[in-house]
Amino acid sequence: MKAKFIAAALLAVALAACGGKASFAIGGTISGLSNNGLILQNNGGDDLAVNAGATTFSFPNSISYGTEYKVTIKQQPEHMTCAVIGTSNIGSAGHTTSINVGITCVQNSYTLGGTVQHLTTDGLVLVNGSTSGGITVAKGATSFVVPGSIPVGTAYGVTVLTQPTGQTCSVANGSGVMGDADRANIVVSCTP
Repeated sequence: MKAKFIAAALLAVALAACGGKASFAIGGTISGLSNNGLILQNNGGDDLAVNAGATTFSFPNSISYGTEYKVTIKQQPEHMTCAVIGTSNIGSAGHTTSINVGITCVQNSYTLGGTVQHLTTDGLVLVNGSTSGGITVAKGATSFVVPGSIPVGTAYGVTVLTQPTGQTCSVANGSGVMGDADRANIVVSCTP
Protein backbone atom coordinates (compact mmCIF):
# COMPACT_ATOMS: atom_id res chain seq x y z
CA MET A 1 0.00 0.00 0.00
CA LYS A 2 2.87 2.32 0.86
CA ALA A 3 4.36 1.67 -2.61
CA LYS A 4 1.07 2.60 -4.27
CA PHE A 5 0.93 5.85 -2.26
CA ILE A 6 4.51 6.77 -3.25
CA ALA A 7 3.80 5.96 -6.92
CA ALA A 8 0.65 8.13 -6.88
CA ALA A 9 2.55 11.00 -5.23
CA LEU A 10 5.32 10.79 -7.83
CA LEU A 11 2.74 10.78 -10.65
CA ALA A 12 1.05 13.89 -9.22
CA VAL A 13 4.41 15.69 -8.95
CA ALA A 14 5.28 14.74 -12.54
CA LEU A 15 1.95 16.02 -13.88
CA ALA A 16 2.27 19.28 -11.96
CA ALA A 17 5.74 19.78 -13.40
CA CYS A 18 4.33 19.53 -16.93
CA GLY A 19 2.49 22.80 -16.48
CA GLY A 20 -0.72 21.74 -18.22
CA LYS A 21 -1.28 21.79 -21.98
CA ALA A 22 1.53 21.44 -24.50
CA SER A 23 2.45 24.54 -26.49
CA PHE A 24 3.30 24.74 -30.16
CA ALA A 25 5.48 27.23 -32.04
CA ILE A 26 4.12 28.54 -35.32
CA GLY A 27 6.77 28.81 -37.99
CA GLY A 28 7.64 27.80 -41.47
CA THR A 29 9.75 28.23 -44.57
CA ILE A 30 9.98 31.04 -47.09
CA SER A 31 11.38 30.82 -50.60
CA GLY A 32 12.32 33.66 -52.94
CA LEU A 33 12.09 36.58 -50.47
CA SER A 34 14.61 39.13 -51.76
CA ASN A 35 13.00 42.41 -50.59
CA ASN A 36 12.02 43.87 -47.21
CA GLY A 37 8.49 44.67 -46.11
CA LEU A 38 6.84 41.27 -45.62
CA ILE A 39 4.60 41.18 -42.53
CA LEU A 40 2.85 37.98 -41.44
CA GLN A 41 0.01 37.65 -38.92
CA ASN A 42 -1.49 34.85 -36.88
CA ASN A 43 -5.23 35.03 -36.22
CA GLY A 44 -5.38 38.69 -37.27
CA GLY A 45 -2.67 39.82 -34.84
CA ASP A 46 0.78 38.92 -33.53
CA ASP A 47 2.47 40.79 -36.42
CA LEU A 48 5.81 39.38 -37.56
CA ALA A 49 8.11 41.38 -39.86
CA VAL A 50 10.31 39.14 -42.02
CA ASN A 51 13.57 40.49 -43.47
CA ALA A 52 14.77 40.07 -47.04
CA GLY A 53 16.72 36.87 -47.56
CA ALA A 54 14.98 34.99 -44.73
CA THR A 55 14.30 31.33 -45.46
CA THR A 56 12.46 30.55 -42.21
CA PHE A 57 10.21 32.37 -39.76
CA SER A 58 8.78 31.79 -36.29
CA PHE A 59 6.13 33.75 -34.43
CA PRO A 60 7.33 34.83 -30.97
CA ASN A 61 4.19 33.56 -29.23
CA SER A 62 3.37 29.86 -29.16
CA ILE A 63 -0.16 28.48 -28.92
CA SER A 64 -1.68 25.76 -26.71
CA TYR A 65 -2.84 22.33 -27.80
CA GLY A 66 -6.19 22.57 -29.61
CA THR A 67 -5.90 26.31 -30.35
CA GLU A 68 -6.80 27.34 -33.90
CA TYR A 69 -4.23 29.21 -35.99
CA LYS A 70 -4.47 31.09 -39.26
CA VAL A 71 -1.27 32.56 -40.71
CA THR A 72 -1.90 35.30 -43.29
CA ILE A 73 0.10 37.88 -45.18
CA LYS A 74 -0.72 41.31 -43.76
CA GLN A 75 1.69 43.24 -46.01
CA GLN A 76 3.49 42.22 -49.19
CA PRO A 77 7.22 42.96 -49.51
CA GLU A 78 8.39 45.78 -51.77
CA HIS A 79 8.06 44.89 -55.48
CA MET A 80 7.07 41.28 -54.70
CA THR A 81 4.04 39.07 -54.18
CA CYS A 82 4.08 36.28 -51.59
CA ALA A 83 1.52 33.52 -51.11
CA VAL A 84 0.92 30.66 -48.70
CA ILE A 85 1.58 27.23 -50.20
CA GLY A 86 -1.55 25.10 -50.06
CA THR A 87 -3.54 25.12 -46.81
CA SER A 88 -0.59 24.80 -44.42
CA ASN A 89 -1.54 28.16 -42.84
CA ILE A 90 -4.80 27.00 -41.23
CA GLY A 91 -5.29 24.38 -38.57
CA SER A 92 -5.45 23.42 -34.93
CA ALA A 93 -2.36 22.95 -32.74
CA GLY A 94 -1.68 19.32 -31.94
CA HIS A 95 -3.00 17.72 -35.11
CA THR A 96 0.61 17.49 -36.23
CA THR A 97 3.81 17.48 -34.16
CA SER A 98 4.85 20.85 -35.60
CA ILE A 99 3.22 23.80 -37.33
CA ASN A 100 5.15 24.42 -40.55
CA VAL A 101 3.66 27.00 -42.93
CA GLY A 102 5.14 27.30 -46.42
CA ILE A 103 5.37 30.70 -48.14
CA THR A 104 6.71 31.45 -51.60
CA CYS A 105 7.55 34.90 -53.01
CA VAL A 106 8.15 36.13 -56.55
CA GLN A 107 9.29 39.44 -57.97
CA ASN A 108 6.44 41.39 -59.58
CA SER A 109 6.63 41.53 -63.38
CA TYR A 110 5.01 43.88 -65.86
CA THR A 111 4.63 44.25 -69.62
CA LEU A 112 6.80 46.49 -71.77
CA GLY A 113 5.78 48.03 -75.07
CA GLY A 114 5.02 51.21 -76.90
CA THR A 115 3.75 52.87 -80.05
CA VAL A 116 4.83 52.61 -83.67
CA GLN A 117 4.60 55.57 -86.05
CA HIS A 118 4.53 55.57 -89.88
CA LEU A 119 5.44 51.92 -90.48
CA THR A 120 4.32 51.29 -94.08
CA THR A 121 6.38 48.23 -95.02
CA ASP A 122 7.20 44.79 -93.59
CA GLY A 123 10.45 43.61 -92.09
CA LEU A 124 10.77 45.60 -88.84
CA VAL A 125 12.20 43.47 -86.05
CA LEU A 126 12.84 44.87 -82.58
CA VAL A 127 14.85 43.22 -79.82
CA ASN A 128 15.00 43.67 -76.05
CA GLY A 129 18.64 43.26 -75.05
CA SER A 130 21.01 40.72 -76.46
CA THR A 131 19.25 37.64 -75.04
CA SER A 132 15.69 38.34 -76.18
CA GLY A 133 14.22 36.92 -79.34
CA GLY A 134 13.13 39.22 -82.14
CA ILE A 135 9.83 41.07 -81.99
CA THR A 136 8.37 41.22 -85.51
CA VAL A 137 6.20 44.30 -86.10
CA ALA A 138 3.81 44.11 -89.07
CA LYS A 139 3.35 47.03 -91.48
CA GLY A 140 0.62 49.40 -90.37
CA ALA A 141 1.00 48.42 -86.71
CA THR A 142 0.52 51.26 -84.22
CA SER A 143 1.78 49.46 -81.12
CA PHE A 144 3.92 46.54 -79.92
CA VAL A 145 4.49 44.56 -76.73
CA VAL A 146 7.64 42.68 -75.78
CA PRO A 147 6.70 38.99 -75.27
CA GLY A 148 6.45 37.88 -71.65
CA SER A 149 6.83 40.16 -68.67
CA ILE A 150 9.81 41.85 -67.08
CA PRO A 151 10.54 41.69 -63.32
CA VAL A 152 10.70 44.94 -61.36
CA GLY A 153 14.27 46.23 -61.16
CA THR A 154 15.40 44.54 -64.38
CA ALA A 155 17.14 46.70 -66.97
CA TYR A 156 15.72 46.64 -70.49
CA GLY A 157 16.88 48.01 -73.83
CA VAL A 158 14.66 47.87 -76.91
CA THR A 159 16.45 48.54 -80.20
CA VAL A 160 15.92 47.90 -83.91
CA LEU A 161 17.41 44.57 -84.92
CA THR A 162 16.26 44.65 -88.56
CA GLN A 163 15.03 47.73 -90.46
CA PRO A 164 11.85 47.41 -92.55
CA THR A 165 12.14 47.30 -96.34
CA GLY A 166 12.84 50.81 -97.68
CA GLN A 167 12.38 52.54 -94.31
CA THR A 168 14.52 53.57 -91.35
CA CYS A 169 13.11 53.32 -87.84
CA SER A 170 14.50 54.73 -84.60
CA VAL A 171 13.60 54.07 -80.99
CA ALA A 172 12.98 56.69 -78.28
CA ASN A 173 12.64 55.82 -74.56
CA GLY A 174 13.93 52.35 -75.38
CA SER A 175 16.05 51.75 -72.29
CA GLY A 176 15.48 51.91 -68.57
CA VAL A 177 14.77 49.85 -65.48
CA MET A 178 11.38 48.17 -65.02
CA GLY A 179 9.21 49.84 -62.40
CA ASP A 180 6.05 48.84 -60.55
CA ALA A 181 3.62 49.11 -63.47
CA ASP A 182 3.17 48.16 -67.11
CA ARG A 183 5.28 50.45 -69.27
CA ALA A 184 4.16 51.52 -72.74
CA ASN A 185 6.18 54.68 -73.33
CA ILE A 186 8.63 53.41 -75.99
CA VAL A 187 8.19 55.18 -79.34
CA VAL A 188 9.32 53.63 -82.62
CA SER A 189 9.31 56.21 -85.43
CA CYS A 190 9.81 55.21 -89.05
CA THR A 191 10.64 57.40 -92.05
CA PRO A 192 10.37 56.55 -95.76
